[in-house]
Amino acid sequence: MKTTPLHHIHAQLGATFAEKHQGWSVAAHYTDPISEHHAVRNSVGIADVSYRTRHQLGGDDRAKFLHRIISNDVENLSAGQGTYATLLTHRGKIIADLNIYVLEDAITIDTAPETRENVFTELDKYIIADDVEFSDATAETGAIVVHGPKSSELVQSVLGISDVANLQERYNREREADAVFKNAIVCVRTDSTGETGYMLYTAADGLEPLWAALMAEGSHFDVQPIGWNAVESLRIEAGIPRYGTELTDAVIPLEAELEHAIDFEKGCYIGQEIVARMKYRGHPNRLLRGLEIDGSSTSQDDCKLPPNAPIFNGDKEVGWVTSATFAPTLAKEIALGYIRIAVTEPGSRVQIETSDGRVDATVVQLPFS
Repeated sequence: MKTTPLHHIHAQLGATFAEKHQGWSVAAHYTDPISEHHAVRNSVGIADVSYRTRHQLGGDDRAKFLHRIISNDVENLSAGQGTYATLLTHRGKIIADLNIYVLEDAITIDTAPETRENVFTELDKYIIADDVEFSDATAETGAIVVHGPKSSELVQSVLGISDVANLQERYNREREADAVFKNAIVCVRTDSTGETGYMLYTAADGLEPLWAALMAEGSHFDVQPIGWNAVESLRIEAGIPRYGTELTDAVIPLEAELEHAIDFEKGCYIGQEIVARMKYRGHPNRLLRGLEIDGSSTSQDDCKLPPNAPIFNGDKEVGWVTSATFAPTLAKEIALGYIRIAVTEPGSRVQIETSDGRVDATVVQLPFS
């Protein structure tokens, strides 16, 4: 089983581990997932997400090369900027969703571990006469996320970067190596829990001192380490899809409401014709929506909705569940799922099949509130 460079630190903190993301041993929780969830909503939490994949593009043609393949604009980004995009099949289906960060001398692509090999294979095969150097940097680097209303103060205090609170989503600042941190650190704004957040990238051997500094300084901000379970319930509450659940190679970006991952004004890219046709000549047959489950679940242990549970409207099957959780902020069980367009209006009533029979649910617009 694969482990991150901080695995031993999580063990010392009493973490319970679980296998996620195709063979990674990750910290599922340290105390209980609900208190960790509330820490992010109320103060600040930090998590080790080094299991995510990091690819690096170098060479003079790196921006031009990537721009012609993925769904969003890259050529017009400057160092310190970033964007969100998709890598698609020729039929417009999602191979991967990509976080793109433009650095001074490279472009970093952060994506789900489930897509690691496919992203590398797909991009590498299009490098022909381009001046592009493409490498998988996952093993030699790592990533820590800091989320919560006090995250800007904590990151600014630890890194000494004064303007992190003003960063736009996916924009970055680089902190050069010095006597305090012997490795450079890239700080990226990433609000993937519905709260202000930052992804901190550094070399693998720099993760431990960075984690220690965040925990030490974080004592002034009520910091709490958070595990995978809390990160997941926060994500679902925020209505943010992830690859492997909401996003797969059976989904077209517009079905997942990912218009912000697409530049409809740019030139051709792989899958562009299908996406443009759906945008301008038709509409998706299904859309990603939130579901609030009737009943009285009070903890994550009570959440019984299985992945891919079918969704019904009366006798007609209209969709399926992709993710489900007990939502501590809302004190109710919620889910994400794809639903036929006719039943996507907020307030629509549906039923979800479970091993104990059907449960009633209400369709809501995302994010949950």
